[in-house]
Amino acid sequence: MRNRAIAVLMLVTVAACGDPPLAPEAARAAAAKIWAERCVSCHGVNGRGDGPGAKLLPVKPRNFGDGAWQRDTEDSRIAQVIVDGGMSVGLDRNMAANPDLRTKPEVVTALVELIRGL
Repeated sequence: MRNRAIAVLMLVTVAACGDPPLAPEAARAAAAKIWAERCVSCHGVNGRGDGPGAKLLPVKPRNFGDGAWQRDTEDSRIAQVIVDGGMSVGLDRNMAANPDLRTKPEVVTALVELIRGL
């Protein structure tokens, strides 16, 4: 009976929140697509801040390969910048917000993982 109550509660929670969360593999696939479509133009394929659009920006995009930055930056801050944009944490306004990801925390987590792997 307890397991059934938990299952019902989970279904109600998912229904109230919209789409069910993606499985980790699906979230990673969605993150890879978003990276390619939205991030590579400035951050570059390997995340070094050397994408073709970087030349046009007054502030060079973040180099995710910087060990000190990787060590000193919390996942929650990376996630906030992804969703709310650079201005939300005092960074350049050209780092665009992705408010559509606010309801897809599993994709944001997968994007943070992707960035951590660069």
